[in-house]
Amino acid sequence: MNKPPPTSAPPASALTAQDLDDLLNGAAVLGAGGGGPRSIGQQIIDRLVAAGTLPQLIDPADLPDDALGAVSAFAGAPDAVTGDFDYTPALTAFTALSAKAAAPLAFVLPGEVGAGNTFIPMAVAAGLSPALPVVDCAGARRAIPALGEDTYAAAGVPIAPMIIASPTQTLGLDVPDAITADAVLRGVIDGLGDNAGIAMWTMTGATVRTAAVLGTTRYALELGRTIRQAPAGGKVAAAVAFLGGTVLGRGPIKSHGETTSGGFDLGTTVVTCDDGSVLTIYNQNENLIAWSSKSAAPLAMAPDLICFLTDDGVGFSNADPQAAPGTVVTVVAQPSVPAMRVPFIVDQFRAQLAAIGYAGPYVPFGG
Repeated sequence: MNKPPPTSAPPASALTAQDLDDLLNGAAVLGAGGGGPRSIGQQIIDRLVAAGTLPQLIDPADLPDDALGAVSAFAGAPDAVTGDFDYTPALTAFTALSAKAAAPLAFVLPGEVGAGNTFIPMAVAAGLSPALPVVDCAGARRAIPALGEDTYAAAGVPIAPMIIASPTQTLGLDVPDAITADAVLRGVIDGLGDNAGIAMWTMTGATVRTAAVLGTTRYALELGRTIRQAPAGGKVAAAVAFLGGTVLGRGPIKSHGETTSGGFDLGTTVVTCDDGSVLTIYNQNENLIAWSSKSAAPLAMAPDLICFLTDDGVGFSNADPQAAPGTVVTVVAQPSVPAMRVPFIVDQFRAQLAAIGYAGPYVPFGG
């Protein structure tokens, strides 16, 4: 049986090279320690600009109700990504998912915000024939360690069929929910080099508007632009003001260590702050919880954001070269968007926090 033709292409606008540079830095900040290293986003930007295939960004309001799209992403441990980044497995996965859909997919959705996973959907969208627009939204306005922390999961959008692709293998999963899918994904990803392209969460334009965090790409872009346009010496303050965040501490990184297991980077960052306190941030790819030597309670915890910036306003992840002893870092906490504070998502983060030794309640940052 032939598929119906795709819904006519919705209106979209091309991002400029400057937009992409600003987006990279804003997304790196919002990645909250995760979301992939900056090198992934930079490589994708360089290739898109060189090829003249600048990504098309579409407002969710402009998606036809019945048009179909899906999430494109990479899963695994960022420290496993070295050298030239090959995003073709994500393109393979999306193409395979489109072949399974009731109609050809008409747009690409980001799963999260980060220096890598904001740009992978853009690379996939630009690499398709014809090219598709990327929607200005995501399943989280931050990077997340697990699929169950995505608003698509919280909204009950079916994740299946889910396609996982490596350079040599393509696997299809028919799983009942995002939590199960994440467990299966972590079980197979070691055999795929701790990195794999994935495509999942096929949904209509109408569903996007109710299940996604809207405006995330533009938000990250504006954050990056704000930092770039701020004067030297004022870039961190400009970022904090834009975020409505709070500085937890500033000082040199004393130690930073990461180990890779089960598709995650697990690690600790210790910062010796200017005020004499010592900050300790624990991560599972993304920063999960921050403690101070001067406080009996944690300062901030996921789903709220714990972000890293250098003095010149460069956001970075736990997988970036800046996350090394001696780098002077400002650690900033930002309250999460309300959609990330729903019980379903908070429960997933609490399980991860318990796994690294924190069994207390979620205490929203900023009340």
